[in-house]
Amino acid sequence: RRTQIKRCNKVVDDVVRSLGRKAAATLSEMKDLDKGISGLPTTMDIATAGVTRFVSKNNDIKKSTKYFLAMNNAITAGGMSTQVQSAAVEQLSQAYSKGKMDMQEWRSIQTAMPAQLNQVAKAMGMSTDALGEGLRNGTVSMDEFMDTMVRLNEEGIDGLASFEDQAKSATG
Repeated sequence: RRTQIKRCNKVVDDVVRSLGRKAAATLSEMKDLDKGISGLPTTMDIATAGVTRFVSKNNDIKKSTKYFLAMNNAITAGGMSTQVQSAAVEQLSQAYSKGKMDMQEWRSIQTAMPAQLNQVAKAMGMSTDALGEGLRNGTVSMDEFMDTMVRLNEEGIDGLASFEDQAKSATG
């Protein structure tokens, strides 16, 4: 695991340096990332690649780490097969990079995390269908969507456990 972390640190350091960030911040976020995926089936390589994709869009490693962990926990909490989960991580990362979701991306995350998607929609004051439509037509930004996922990853909603706790229960 330490070897993976060192290798991942180098990849993220290279990206972060190219974006003008300090390596010390990267190391701190890598520790948070490692802690966040501990006990989950997510490898450090996958986590680092996910964070790197978010950083390339928003230039914020702290925010990107939170986004990845929230997304990963919500998808893991969905309890679907690893193949479905991997596809959803890829599709959601692509949608974020584009700033808008298409129907294929929406269906992928809907398949991987139906209950969690409903929780996100509810937290945003809308139905799941309205959320999907808003993400596809751009009336709901990907940042709004991801910020809500981060909030639910940390707090949960309406007495439900946080995405982090749901993911741990789903893989327990």
